[in-house]
Amino acid sequence: TRSLCDWSSDVCSSDLPMILKIALLWILFAIVFSGCSPKREVPIRKAIWVTRWDYKTERDIVDLMENIDKAGFDTVLFQVRGNATVLYPSALEPWAEEFNHEDPGFDPLETVCREARVRDLNLHAWINAVPGWRGITPPPSTTPEQLWNSKPEWFLYSKAGERQPLQPNYYVALNPSYPEVRDHVAKICEEILTGYPEVDGIHLDYIRFLESGIEKDYPRDDRTEELFTADTGYSSPEDHLPAWNDWRRDQVTKMVQVITERCRQARRDVLMTAAVYRTPLIAHDRVRQDWPNWLRRGYIDAVFPMQYDREIPRFESRVGECMAAARGYPVIMGLATYLHDDPAVTLAQEQSALLQGCQGVSHFAYSSFWNTDPDAVESGLQKSRRALLLPAGRDR
Repeated sequence: TRSLCDWSSDVCSSDLPMILKIALLWILFAIVFSGCSPKREVPIRKAIWVTRWDYKTERDIVDLMENIDKAGFDTVLFQVRGNATVLYPSALEPWAEEFNHEDPGFDPLETVCREARVRDLNLHAWINAVPGWRGITPPPSTTPEQLWNSKPEWFLYSKAGERQPLQPNYYVALNPSYPEVRDHVAKICEEILTGYPEVDGIHLDYIRFLESGIEKDYPRDDRTEELFTADTGYSSPEDHLPAWNDWRRDQVTKMVQVITERCRQARRDVLMTAAVYRTPLIAHDRVRQDWPNWLRRGYIDAVFPMQYDREIPRFESRVGECMAAARGYPVIMGLATYLHDDPAVTLAQEQSALLQGCQGVSHFAYSSFWNTDPDAVESGLQKSRRALLLPAGRDR
């Protein structure tokens, strides 16, 4: 990127009239000193999340991409990292447990890239950023390179020196305060962007402190407290709890910044998006996630607030909060399609989000519309969702 001095020099040495030069210089200085970044074009209107549980074979990916294309979606958020395991051949992390930590005989990411290209669909690689493992059973000893086994010091620790315990049906997290953790996740994203040029963007999820564990004051290991003291001058979090909370929030923001800068070094045209907590206030206070700041600073090109709600009035109110905080930057509203027993609720929420100024919507998830279990019978609810919410074809 060029500096303000470079741009100013170009303006001053140009053949433009003096009054126009002055106007351009004022605009440049206003952008820099406002702390805001110019908005980038984000060509997303209707997106869908495809989870790592939605496919097992190459044929599954071909079929799901055909379904998505015919249904009128323009963007696919395809999950390729769950919890320090990945769904493509990586030099950095092992194969996912969904494939028994073994090469399945095909490359899911390569397959979906091919299908996206031939169907003219936007493809974003969906990355779970801080999760390090899921469930109560640790990774098997046959995967010594998995971070739970290889980098135990990267995880969250309590004041008593205990690592965040494994828990049923949820994640344990890496410590976003550590530069090496940020570097590792950034390398994963770089590996994807350099190895798969058809990937249009990186979609960051779980880029926050996780909800489970908020009752514990994570992270409280000695090294984290030393970093806090070096940055703030306070000897411990107890000396100034507001500063402690602000500092942890800043560590998440720093992680986003590092990942984005590295991604843009790898590919200048890459779009950076993030799945974020449902409202800015809840995100800010509960999981230390300052996503409006990410937008203004240009660390993220668009946010996907996970507005997962069964109620329409509360949904509408929270969408309004998001739009006010976004201040005109792109918002793609995330819909909990899977939660709605009545597809009319999903439709009403989709229409409300667009009327309130959202650039687009994203449905969670693929399995809300199509059956992903070959041994199960397709539900009537899936059929009725498709009938009400999806057009018969795609307008090209």
